[in-house]
Amino acid sequence: MRRDAPRKPKTGLAGGGVKIAVVQSPRFSGPAEGLRWLMDKTPRADLAVLPEYWIGTSPLDEEGFRSYISEIAEIASAMGGIVVAGAVAVARGGAVKNVCPVVGGEGLLTWGEKIFPSAATEERVWVSGGSRLALFKAGSWAVGCLSCVDLAYPELARVLALAGAEVVVNPASISADRRGLWAAIGLARAFENSVFVAAALGTGYRYLDGRPARGGSYIATPNGILVEFGEEPGVYLAELDRGELEHARRRRRYLDDVRSMKPVDLNRYGL
Repeated sequence: MRRDAPRKPKTGLAGGGVKIAVVQSPRFSGPAEGLRWLMDKTPRADLAVLPEYWIGTSPLDEEGFRSYISEIAEIASAMGGIVVAGAVAVARGGAVKNVCPVVGGEGLLTWGEKIFPSAATEERVWVSGGSRLALFKAGSWAVGCLSCVDLAYPELARVLALAGAEVVVNPASISADRRGLWAAIGLARAFENSVFVAAALGTGYRYLDGRPARGGSYIATPNGILVEFGEEPGVYLAELDRGELEHARRRRRYLDDVRSMKPVDLNRYGL
């Protein structure tokens, strides 16, 4: 994997790679403020991923969501790729869902939902659990999205990998005391599924209980390498190499083994 400096993308791709922009942003008071910040930082990339709740936690109504997607589509068009527009709260049909919108220059392409809103932060008090994950093409690569804590459920990452995902993006909001843990989870998901994991984390704000969020965005490779992007706000660019993916899948064959796995019996004692 080749990493470029923030906001200084190199032109052109080689060897079937994909250029990804990992956005590490503050938390803004609403879409207008956040989009103004992002517009000046738009790189040329095949894929960009924004953090969870980067435009705040107030749910967007249907009109607000359409407006948000329209603005993101302009950014995707300028970027020349696809934007995973964070994980945002959307009120629809009497419920609030955490939605992962996938947006191209032509508008909304598909979307996923957070399957398991956080119990630890009481998110599930006001956000209903979802029922669908996003899986889409960015260039020639298959990409899936897991919103924040959904990455901690290995079953969900495995669903995406078995369906063909080569990259799993993770729009997230993680407190500073959990940064190391979140990197370890990303490394595990990447290695056990032979995928890249790209986590976009927010920075420079506090949880309701006072814990700070201080970035920690990263890319984990399928071969156990972690590239971290520190604490500063910015747009961080990297080129993912398909050769790394192919090497991992050829050498370890985890997904092949799971596909062909027979039922496993339990030899119980005392249970």
